Amino acid sequence: MHTISQNNTHFTNQITNQNQVSYDKKSKNYGKKNSFAFTDLGIKHLKPSNKRTDYWHSGLKGFGIRVAPSGRKTWFYLYSQNRIQRRMSLGYYPKVSLAQAVAVYHKFKERVLLGFDPLEERNQHKKAVFGTPTILELIQSYIEYGRKTNKASVEEERKSLERYIIPKLGKKKIIDVEPKELSKVFHHIVVNREAPVTAQRLYSYTRRLFNYAADMGLMRRRDNPCLDIKLNIKKNKRDRHLSPTEIYKFWHRLDKILMADITRLALKFMLVTLARGCEVRHMRWSDIDFSERIWTLPKTKNGHTHRIYLGDIALQILDKVKKHPKDSEYVFGSAGSYHSSKKSQKILKPMSGRTLCQPLNRHSSDFDIKKRFTPHDLRRTGATIIAGLFGRRDLVKMCLNHVSSDVTSIYDQYTYDIEKKKAMNALNIAVQSIINSKDVKSVPNFSDLRKLISDQNANNIISPTEKENNSLGFQANLKVPVSYTLSYGHI
Repeated sequence: MHTISQNNTHFTNQITNQNQVSYDKKSKNYGKKNSFAFTDLGIKHLKPSNKRTDYWHSGLKGFGIRVAPSGRKTWFYLYSQNRIQRRMSLGYYPKVSLAQAVAVYHKFKERVLLGFDPLEERNQHKKAVFGTPTILELIQSYIEYGRKTNKASVEEERKSLERYIIPKLGKKKIIDVEPKELSKVFHHIVVNREAPVTAQRLYSYTRRLFNYAADMGLMRRRDNPCLDIKLNIKKNKRDRHLSPTEIYKFWHRLDKILMADITRLALKFMLVTLARGCEVRHMRWSDIDFSERIWTLPKTKNGHTHRIYLGDIALQILDKVKKHPKDSEYVFGSAGSYHSSKKSQKILKPMSGRTLCQPLNRHSSDFDIKKRFTPHDLRRTGATIIAGLFGRRDLVKMCLNHVSSDVTSIYDQYTYDIEKKKAMNALNIAVQSIINSKDVKSVPNFSDLRKLISDQNANNIISPTEKENNSLGFQANLKVPVSYTLSYGHI
């Protein structure tokens, strides 16, 4: 080893003693100058000189290593393409070992033999990569686009993508994301967090994200990594709705549970209007016509304008909401606290997505209701009551703002305000009868509610307020077929 250090390595001496055949450009003969059988030890002890020196691996045509005066050693592959000499770097030693460099050399040599130019392919790939956004940049563009186009789920998607995708893949280029990397994220949510529904939603959001990238011309649609992923999660169809007794318990015990008053009012409002939670949370005062008792939703989940008739209970709830800070466009606005001991902000923001869910989950045992329920189950409860009172699913469809997929719906532009008003008034009477009961035992069952609706103004159901004003009355035949049977909850 002492001899090697003093004589610029034993391997250099062997090289200089070999036949001095220089490189001939015309014959493409690399010769034997600076050529020897590469070994890890031999490469390690190559010494720099005052100019760049190339060494060639004997037996591997065009494969070599360049030693710069600074001592940096670079693997390279020299080849010709269409009679043009091409030189491409294979990495730096020792970061790229001899074995790794040889493997890359064989890979590119095979491409040359097939008629391709590996250097040109690499340059094209670099252009694509450097011109391609990262996952973080794509998400920011996607969310901004969603906000500009008034996408209903944009904030939910933003929170989900920021929570699960950005921490793991935010710095990666979108074309470098592998399906297995996304699968790990979904697997963690399903197995460790035990939240399969969350994983399903995140999968949908992520797939839309990459489809957006394809729409923007940033990648090919078939390269969407989500296409190769299948979660195999069985979707649970919820059928939970509250019986009349459970409605009574929910309504009265809700007032005794510790939560913000505005949250109580929003939950009750959902039951009597059949509105979605997101629609209630983003409800604006400017969308309410109190003279006509109509709440207009300009943009709904299906993209259609929806008009909801407000019964007496709904109006009473809105009167209570007015007592809270109202220097905001949002009806059920949130300032973080509505307690009298704390000063609320004057400018309120919409409630977050969890504001309505968390109290029901946290205090589920306080309702004395065996089976848990969610805010969306209140919407299903109101819909089920209307269906049972009238025996008409089409009427429920109107109140829920569900879109028909048949051709007739394209031509039928009638708003069905009268029919929806009739249904919402009947719902108002039914809920009023339930919550005004003396106690749980005296709550009317569903048969009693149907009889109540049939007996009370059989040909003219209007709310008490409307009856006094005599301004919004209308004719409606509410006779329920005797043969109609309804399976309703525990009844």
